[in-house]
Amino acid sequence: LDLEAVRGLRDALREATADEQTRALVLAGRDDAFCAGLDTKILAVGGEESAALLAETGALLVEAYGGPLPLVAACAGHAVAAGAMLLLVCDLRLGASGDYRLGFSEVANGLPLPRLPALLARERLDPRFLQRAALLGTLWDPEQAREVGFLDLLVPPEALLDSARDEAERLAALPPGAYTESVEAVRGPTLAALREALPR
Repeated sequence: LDLEAVRGLRDALREATADEQTRALVLAGRDDAFCAGLDTKILAVGGEESAALLAETGALLVEAYGGPLPLVAACAGHAVAAGAMLLLVCDLRLGASGDYRLGFSEVANGLPLPRLPALLARERLDPRFLQRAALLGTLWDPEQAREVGFLDLLVPPEALLDSARDEAERLAALPPGAYTESVEAVRGPTLAALREALPR
């Protein structure tokens, strides 16, 4: 993901949120990768573009996690670094069975895991695997990722998108006010910490 792609995702999320007819969303990637992370060429150079990319990505994650629309992830391939973060902000994460990897690759690539994804990991992942996920750069296959907490359900690859749409339709039937208030009740403290972490 480069800056244009992240801003495009934020714009799409805001557009969907403003549309009264939209009650749930499916977030899907390509067959080979849900998302392979942020553009490392930009991050390696540093400077204003790198800072802007990190800031926009953080804002996207917070808006998705605290927003009024249920999100369903349809993961057919690799989800590492920012891809793993995107999984963590979705309400329900469906993965296709297959040979691919999921998790945080930052530390293994010489980068510290930022505070914002660390907070998400603490809330969404099984505590037994938190240290391996956040500190040791461990990547998991889909079966393992379900146990760790990056995925909720595994389905055959050919059924992934239909299953994700079915789940989104089910979540779209939830009363919006009840969902939104429950998000604040359940995620409120974490969202406050995420928003505090954004400027850093």
